[in-house]
Amino acid sequence: MSAKMSDIDTHDRAFHVETNGINIIPEGERHGKPRELFNVWLAAELSFSAIIIGELFTAMGLNILESLAVSAVCVGSFVILGWASLPGAKTGTATLTITRAIFGIKGNRLPAAFSWINNVGWEAVNMVLTVYALLALFRVLSLPSAGILTTLMAIIVGVVLTFSIPILGHETVVVMQRVLAYILGALSLMLIVVILPHVHWNFQPSPSALWASGPLTTMIFALSIGLMSTVFSWTNYASDYTRYMPSHNAGSAIVRYTWLGSGLAAGIELVLGVLLGSFVSPKAFAANPVGAIMAVLPTWYVVPFLIVVIVGLVSANYLNSYSSGMSFLAIGVRMKRHVSVVFDSVIAVAITLYALFIAQGFLAFFQNFLGLSILVIGPWTGMFLADFVTRKGHYDRLALVDTTSSGRYWYSKGTNWTAITILLLSSFLALWTVDSTLWESPVSKALLGGMDLSAFVGPLAGFVLYKGFVARSTSVSVLPDTDDAAMGIEISRVGEFD
Repeated sequence: MSAKMSDIDTHDRAFHVETNGINIIPEGERHGKPRELFNVWLAAELSFSAIIIGELFTAMGLNILESLAVSAVCVGSFVILGWASLPGAKTGTATLTITRAIFGIKGNRLPAAFSWINNVGWEAVNMVLTVYALLALFRVLSLPSAGILTTLMAIIVGVVLTFSIPILGHETVVVMQRVLAYILGALSLMLIVVILPHVHWNFQPSPSALWASGPLTTMIFALSIGLMSTVFSWTNYASDYTRYMPSHNAGSAIVRYTWLGSGLAAGIELVLGVLLGSFVSPKAFAANPVGAIMAVLPTWYVVPFLIVVIVGLVSANYLNSYSSGMSFLAIGVRMKRHVSVVFDSVIAVAITLYALFIAQGFLAFFQNFLGLSILVIGPWTGMFLADFVTRKGHYDRLALVDTTSSGRYWYSKGTNWTAITILLLSSFLALWTVDSTLWESPVSKALLGGMDLSAFVGPLAGFVLYKGFVARSTSVSVLPDTDDAAMGIEISRVGEFD
């Protein structure tokens, strides 16, 4: 067996525990191919949450054509996810480790911590929805479906389904996403065929149902919600799944396969939601989306539908859980990668138990809270892309895992305060364009016709401000490519457990 193949088997082998963390992956271990990104993102985005967003467009007062137009723009926006995937192949490390180049070794702990909290939060939300779907499946199969003991059993099943794969690691996630992509894709397309006879193509809500001042402003509002719920919910993960790809891979292929997989999946699920929104009661859908859809399906398709829901949520949580561990390590915690995933699972289960047994209204509140994550993820994404463009993809890879004061990315006492200020300022600007149940900006109400523009303002402010105030400094100078031998990575495996 060659040295290269031996390294691959040792550190990232399907159904074995991956031993790499946020260390730099040496070129000799980079075995990934851009085309595998198609299935990774197809399976991840074929999630029930996207169906909910599609239905929400019609609940906002838009007709089918208007809702489909918003959905089409959301599909196109996944090219941003492709761009955010490029630094992983260039550096060989995780997304929230790469941003040490922006915020500094210590300063990066702030966005890394927020990313971790956000990821664990969505793990818990998906876990709760998975438990609801499992209980519904138990009921359909005439199994016990109520009571504390049954709910605990559903939680155990959900935990095993959700966390067993991310604990094993990257290559196992990639293999499972490839399998699940075909299953989810086939069942989702079948669902479209099943509901087509029931679609009300002339669906036209009353003007009083519009969430903003008119159809156009409501479409912009819907697009903002769509962007924050689809593409911007993934950008802080993107490079985690390209870090095993050789740095010489064509960037265009990485962008293309990422965009095609995620965009195709989002298109299928958003269209499903829009079509369902034309004949499913909005009130019933808001109260229990799974139950509302089950009520209009033929009996023979109820079980396949519940499988779509459960498998889709689990598939999305594979990426949530795996990347949550990456973010946790990027905070600076010295821990093995698989142990960090176990730690995440404990936190997520605790939140799930709280939501199911103690504060049943907590889930809606928590989903709204996580929806405000765009206030940080949006500006962070803009800064991440601006930094990559300015550096032309060239990073000091060794400095990304050099936690000493002599490293290139140490800045001032470990923090790039200019970048931190831009992140906070961009978030503040986005806050004043929010219209949600938790916070309604007076600017949105008085000047924007009730629109929420935070998904536009945050990323644009982050990109423009970073480009204008940081990107021209010497700290973001373009570096020449450096091979692994020159950096000593093959010998030292620096940063393995940082």
